[in-house]
Amino acid sequence: MFTLIKLFILLLVVCIPVTAHAEDTPVKSMQLDVNLLLTRMNAGGNDEFKSGNAVAVQYSYYFKNWLAADIGLITTDKTLDESRTDVVGDYRASIQTSSILLGLKPRYRFSAPYEVYGRLGLLYWRTELEVEEYFSEAIPGGNISATDTGPGYYASIGGAHYITENVMVQLEIRHMKQLDVFAGQSDFPFDLTINALSIGLGYRF
Repeated sequence: MFTLIKLFILLLVVCIPVTAHAEDTPVKSMQLDVNLLLTRMNAGGNDEFKSGNAVAVQYSYYFKNWLAADIGLITTDKTLDESRTDVVGDYRASIQTSSILLGLKPRYRFSAPYEVYGRLGLLYWRTELEVEEYFSEAIPGGNISATDTGPGYYASIGGAHYITENVMVQLEIRHMKQLDVFAGQSDFPFDLTINALSIGLGYRF
């Protein structure tokens, strides 16, 4: 998977300057997006993570009017699982993650001040899982945490409304998948799925 990421980066580096030079019509070729996300996480087991929040910052370079290279960063807050009880006491898990995104962003601009767009690409994540334990009054509780990194992928579809020639409001549905989280560290690795609804602003320049 890491080799695939390197090949994807090389392809973007080679293709962007060549295609941009061949574009005949000058356009505003760059865009910066800042979005707030409402997230829902699924670790593939009996977890019941609550809804969480995240922030995404993404930069797009349009080498054609309808297609851009897209790079970004997404960071979530700490998302809590439901509290659980075993024979020793109570415990609760939480998860927090950040991802670097690299991919492509096609779009279609209507004659009215609207456009639809998508994002598709690879991501590299860093995820921390923490378990907080609560025992009886005679036994103090404590926290245990572990961190892992690895590859994954993402896809999204969204719409934008231009409020000026350069500024737009965005609404986007996102799907992100982190592969083999804690593989090699645990007997029970998992794929972490993050689905999100985001709203934010974009600026073309």
